[in-house]
Amino acid sequence: MTLTSSARAIALSGLAATALAGCGSSIHSQPGSTVPVASAKPLGYGVVDRARRPYFTCIRAAGLPVVDVGSSTLQVGPLPAGPTIHFEATPGGAQEQQIDGQAQGAEAIGAAQLYVHGAPDAELEKIENCLDQGVTG
Repeated sequence: MTLTSSARAIALSGLAATALAGCGSSIHSQPGSTVPVASAKPLGYGVVDRARRPYFTCIRAAGLPVVDVGSSTLQVGPLPAGPTIHFEATPGGAQEQQIDGQAQGAEAIGAAQLYVHGAPDAELEKIENCLDQGVTG
């Protein structure tokens, strides 16, 4: 039995619709409303670590001067001695940068790359303790 091109197109459309019906979405509407709201539990590939605020707060609470530099970097104390913390999107991204030689001299802690510069050990210990929060493995 040979299918005509229109029958083939209908069959493929049905298969595509069936495949898409199984895909999830993180956007749902509230009961009694048609306005979509984001779900608290994202679906998809993974969670991107862009939440620098807890690290900033922890470092500041440890008594160290810290400032935001751009959208993905924290500076602890003034350069050239003050440590710089650059955040990648994921812990794997930080490790990849280190393996590829694009983060020479950096210590990867989770999604953070810590450039120690000339910071004393006591200061680095406080920063590392803050960056270790929530890191597994």
